[in-house]
Amino acid sequence: MNNKNDQNPKKTHPPNNSQNKFIEYTKLIVSTLIAVFLIRTFFISTYQIPTGSMEDTLLTGDHIIANKFVFSVRTPDWIGIPYTRIGFHMPFIQLPAFRKPKKGDIVIFKYPEDTWYSYVKRCVAVSGDTILIRDKKLYINGIYYPNAPDGKFIDYRTYPINASQAGIFPPGAGNKDNYGPVRVPAVGDTFQFSNSNRKLWYERFVIMAYAGNQIELQQYNKTEKFNPTTDSQEKRKWFGYTQRYDIHRFFVNGTPLDKYIHQIKYPHYFMMGDNRDNSLDSRYWGFVPYCLILGEPIIIYWSWNKLLPWDKFYKKIRWDRFLQLIH
Repeated sequence: MNNKNDQNPKKTHPPNNSQNKFIEYTKLIVSTLIAVFLIRTFFISTYQIPTGSMEDTLLTGDHIIANKFVFSVRTPDWIGIPYTRIGFHMPFIQLPAFRKPKKGDIVIFKYPEDTWYSYVKRCVAVSGDTILIRDKKLYINGIYYPNAPDGKFIDYRTYPINASQAGIFPPGAGNKDNYGPVRVPAVGDTFQFSNSNRKLWYERFVIMAYAGNQIELQQYNKTEKFNPTTDSQEKRKWFGYTQRYDIHRFFVNGTPLDKYIHQIKYPHYFMMGDNRDNSLDSRYWGFVPYCLILGEPIIIYWSWNKLLPWDKFYKKIRWDRFLQLIH
C-alpha cells in the first residue's frame, strides 16, 4: 500500500540565480561604499585647490590627496546630502594623533569662520609663539622665519608700519606687511574680563566663539549674539560694542562676563599662505584651534589650468605636476 505522502512528494525549487546575483551585487556595493566612507573619514581624502593663496607650492586647479590620520583622527561632525548644506551637525570625537602640526607643515583645516569650507595653509606658528611681521619679513619669537621655497610676493608695495589695514585680526595689529606682535593662545591660558583689559575683549570673543561658546550683548530689551562669521561691517560694530558698552551687558553661555573665566583647551595655530600678498589667512580671521585640523596634503594626483580654454585641452593639463609630493 502506497503512502499518501509518497504519491504527492513535496516539490523543491532550484535557487533563483538572478535573485542571488542581485543580492551578491548589493552586498558588494554596500560593503564598497562603507569601505570608501571609512577610508575617506579616517585615513585619506581628496581636495581641490580653488585659489592661488598657496602659490607656487600649490596652484589653482591642483587636486591633492591628504593624510587624515597623521594630525587628527576625528569622527564626522556633520551628516547630510553631499555637496549641499542640507543636513545637521553632530558631536564628534577626536582621537589621539601621531603628532600635532608643527611650524613649516602644510595643513588642511576647517575654515574657522565657516566650517563648511576646508582651507589649506602653511603653519608658521604654534601655541605660545609670538608672530611679528616687519616689511614683509616674518619673525617667530624674534627669530627670522624664512619664506617657503616656492612662496612668493606679488605686491611690491609695502604698507607702512603705522598704517592700519581693514579686516586685520586682532583689530589694531597693523597690516599684512607690518603685523603684530601677536601671541598664539596656548593650552591652559585663561581669560578674565574687566574694564582694564577691554582692548583684548574682541580678540578673546573670536577665540571663544570658534570653540563653540555663545556670547551675547543685552541692550535696550533685546539680545544680540556675537558671530565672527559675519561681514566686516558687523565685525566693526561688535568691536565697537566691546569698547563702549558696560561689562555687565555681556554674557558668555549665560554667565555675566565679569564672572566668566575661559580656559584654552586646544592648541592653536597661526596659518599663512605661501603667496603672502594674496592670502586670506590668520592675519585676517585669527587662530586655528586643534579641533578644526583635518590633515596634511601629501601628493598632487591631478592638475589642470582652469584659465585655458577647452580647445587647448592638452595644454590645460599640467602633466609635470602629476604625482608631485607636497612640501
